[in-house]
Amino acid sequence: MANNDIYASNFDWKCHTFLMSKLEKRIDPVFVSEIFECAHLAGFDGPKIAAHITQCAEDMSLQEYGKLWFALADEMQDEMLGMTEFPMRPGSFGLLCHAILGAGTLEKAIRRALLFLKVVAGAPTGTLSVRNGHAHITFSDDGGPKSAFAYRTMLIVLLGPVFWLAQRQIPLLQVSFRCGVPADEKAYNGLFGTPVQFDANNSKVVFSAEFLSLPINRSEAALARFLKQAPGNLLVGYSATDNLIGKVRHSLAQMPAAIWPGFDEFAKQFGTSPSTLRRQLKANGTSFRAIKADVRFAIARKALMHSDVSVSDLAEKLGYAEPGAFFRAFRKWTGVTPAEFRADHRDNLS
Repeated sequence: MANNDIYASNFDWKCHTFLMSKLEKRIDPVFVSEIFECAHLAGFDGPKIAAHITQCAEDMSLQEYGKLWFALADEMQDEMLGMTEFPMRPGSFGLLCHAILGAGTLEKAIRRALLFLKVVAGAPTGTLSVRNGHAHITFSDDGGPKSAFAYRTMLIVLLGPVFWLAQRQIPLLQVSFRCGVPADEKAYNGLFGTPVQFDANNSKVVFSAEFLSLPINRSEAALARFLKQAPGNLLVGYSATDNLIGKVRHSLAQMPAAIWPGFDEFAKQFGTSPSTLRRQLKANGTSFRAIKADVRFAIARKALMHSDVSVSDLAEKLGYAEPGAFFRAFRKWTGVTPAEFRADHRDNLS
């Protein structure tokens, strides 16, 4: 066996061991309730089907939840559980994964996956655009908005296999849903590594465009293993998105941005060496600078949406030397000025 094959085999085994431990994690009961609601709307008894899989639906593991999903999909003949324009027949997800396996780059994989979902499942349909250094996947659908659960599911079905192909978790800078705030907003905010913005003009996800050029290099054998563990493995990827990144974000959010320490001092406070933390963040596809920008953006977005703080005061709060620097950074994040962002959000609420 070649050295590369030995390395790949060892890597896959380590990933498998890690994944199996993560699949035992408990899923938030709100998502169990929502999948039961999908079954009910289609005329099926979700709890009865779940009883064949687990003894307690209120304390279900990700692995059990994945089995429940496929059991309901088989009964309903729809892997999207009635949440899209057309039923996505059992086997469609596997075909989607095979369709993007040879895409070559992450960008081609995303565009191919979006086209597949448009043809097979219909609305909501997604489009990929790039502007200001950011990749935007925006979903559109006629009529009223779908549920938060529907948009969540669409993102996981799309991004789960795409990011698996890239062999890394892509840090998401923004996740927006067109629908109103669900009953358990906290459960949704913990899903994607960044708070979900509800009541948005469009449902979309934003990440750095630099990841679009990542090469795709996965084998048919690796895909077969991936599909055997779906959809539970998809939920692992987002149930606690990049625990390290989440911890760094949380640590920064606990202190005023204006007094954030430098990287070396932060690493010391974080309980590790600067070289180790830098290497771990790089392995997760991000950096300390990128996480700081993400946290600043989250703080700025919340302040602009829910307060009357002036742009100059907000810039000072976020640690910018002068308002112009914040203005330029915000426009790079969103493509609009802070004032335009605030006006658009208030229009949404009116």
